[in-house]
Amino acid sequence: MKRIVICMLVLLNFSCSDSNQKKVDDAIAKTSDSLVSKLDKVNDSLKGVKEKIEKNIPKVKIEKYQEIPISLQWISFDKTGSAKLVKAENNWYTLKGEQTNVNNEYLKIDGKISRIDKDHLKFIGTIITYIKYNNGGKPCEKTGEQVFLKKDNRSYYRLQNMGNCEGGRVVDYVDVYTIDKYL
Repeated sequence: MKRIVICMLVLLNFSCSDSNQKKVDDAIAKTSDSLVSKLDKVNDSLKGVKEKIEKNIPKVKIEKYQEIPISLQWISFDKTGSAKLVKAENNWYTLKGEQTNVNNEYLKIDGKISRIDKDHLKFIGTIITYIKYNNGGKPCEKTGEQVFLKKDNRSYYRLQNMGNCEGGRVVDYVDVYTIDKYL
């Protein structure tokens, strides 16, 4: 009889264990389903926030540019200024820069430039030179279409409209360097 009671208790214990195990398994399943659905909702919310942020971020055009040396002989051939060369469209580049000295004399260039052929460049824009003792101390401004030419295997191009606004025999040598690497 003792044996029967012990056997019954052991069987009862196993049956309770299976029942308890099933309850534990059910609880885990419910919890994990609940967690998965909550995570899905959070991910959906985050996706919506991400899309709203992306829509509100302004689109910025990143311009890749090169610095090229420029010079005016009245200022210096040795201490050149620099101009920013930025690719535009249809084989054109914007070119903007300056060269200055301690006397506040300057060369300023602002426009667009394109290659005509191996030795010729077309520039459309404004070139201003200012040297205190030229042109009565006033800036000399050249606007519109200009040509830069490279001669005798030189590494630079020189503005062909060399005449200073003063007239006579005063000329301005406006040069752009290393542009062949980029055009």
